[in-house]
Amino acid sequence: MKYNNYILAIFLFSSFNFSMNLSLVDFDDPSAHHILDAEIINDVLIVSGMIGGIEFYDISNPYNLNHLDNLTLSGGGGGGQGGGTKPNCIAASGNYLYVTTNRGIGIINISNPSNPQYLGVISGTNGYLLEDLDVYGNILAVSAHEDGVLIYDVSSPANPQLQYTIPTNNSWTVSLDENYIYVADQSTIIKYDYGSSEFSDMLELSNSIKDIYISEYIYVALGSGGVSVINKNNFLLIDTYNTSALANKLDVVNFNGEDIIAISDWDDVEVLKMINNQLDLVGFKNTTKRTMSVAMKDNFIYSAEWAAVQAFEFGEIDGPDIDLDVYELNYPYTNNGESYTLNVEVTNNGNEILDIVDAYTTNGEFSYTSLNDLNPGESQIIEVTYTANSNNASGSYRIISNDGDEPEIICETNGNINGANIGQEAPDFELDVMANGLGSFSLSDNLGKIIVIAFFAPN
Repeated sequence: MKYNNYILAIFLFSSFNFSMNLSLVDFDDPSAHHILDAEIINDVLIVSGMIGGIEFYDISNPYNLNHLDNLTLSGGGGGGQGGGTKPNCIAASGNYLYVTTNRGIGIINISNPSNPQYLGVISGTNGYLLEDLDVYGNILAVSAHEDGVLIYDVSSPANPQLQYTIPTNNSWTVSLDENYIYVADQSTIIKYDYGSSEFSDMLELSNSIKDIYISEYIYVALGSGGVSVINKNNFLLIDTYNTSALANKLDVVNFNGEDIIAISDWDDVEVLKMINNQLDLVGFKNTTKRTMSVAMKDNFIYSAEWAAVQAFEFGEIDGPDIDLDVYELNYPYTNNGESYTLNVEVTNNGNEILDIVDAYTTNGEFSYTSLNDLNPGESQIIEVTYTANSNNASGSYRIISNDGDEPEIICETNGNINGANIGQEAPDFELDVMANGLGSFSLSDNLGKIIVIAFFAPN
């Protein structure tokens, strides 16, 4: 049996012209990878990697990712590799950083971010599957999926005391402000008063909630459902913006009197703001990496990616600014002597003409149409054609231009790779549902649907 329902997502952006956009200002390839979260406190950027530990950067000069230390959670002190405790999400307050791990809720003294000290885990938290967390004043709230949201008193920050648990079906994230605890329970956001397990308001949203940020409004990341904004006063939905991929984490700053919302959207960073009670896209940067989280300070956005950290400045771009809609072309299986064409959309998001110095492919099995200079806001679709004459044809389509921060930009090209290719037969299979449901999953029960299956090995 053939299943011609392939894992293929194409996101097209029509021509647009941002008066403000993102410029790359710095990049770091840290020891940590499988990066999942980012946090800024004062002038310190903290990035947590499931493998390789937690990275600390001085961003007092926002154009420079000044690396301070790498901390693995195998004991105290910084530096080094190894250790069996895997960080997940992080939240900082004062001189302390709290982190969810596979072994409990960790505590780190960050009074000297050049030499952070791991103090171990909170007693009694080792048996939980822990996710996101938030800290405000003397309250620490931690999402523990089916075990609810754990509420701690951290008036003694190195010795948190469990106060009570808010029951949930499956909580991924939680957020705090001066008056309320906002709990995400699957696709429902619920508002609780402090000191009570009784909710004061709730709202059902379109998809499972991945992150919440409380500002003048309530902003919610909904994975494939995009980003929603909720009125804090009446707890009603104002608007939802459908991001291009998977809205996972968000951060918000007030910039020039307006909330600017940065979203880690898997393959890009998207920037939104409220315009006439609607969320509108005002900035975009395809990061070419798996963007898992973002953190903002002033008009600088720090992109925490699966194995990298990038710093972007959000603002007016005087010169040209090149963006691609895709940075990887994966061709379906193509018989020798036959051809298949995929498209790359090239856009100038800057305010001056984008001069194309050169554009070429590094493998002769991939041909391409000509790319012209682009005026501000102009886009052009380039056809890249793969003509097969062997297996495992790989290379790249490269553009050299007068873009100041990205003078060379690369789109990978892959044809007839060794392994599974789009367009090949997919055998039927059945797997037991291990979490977030019951029963089993069969491919043959999902004909006509786009199916994405992610496998994660527990620790």
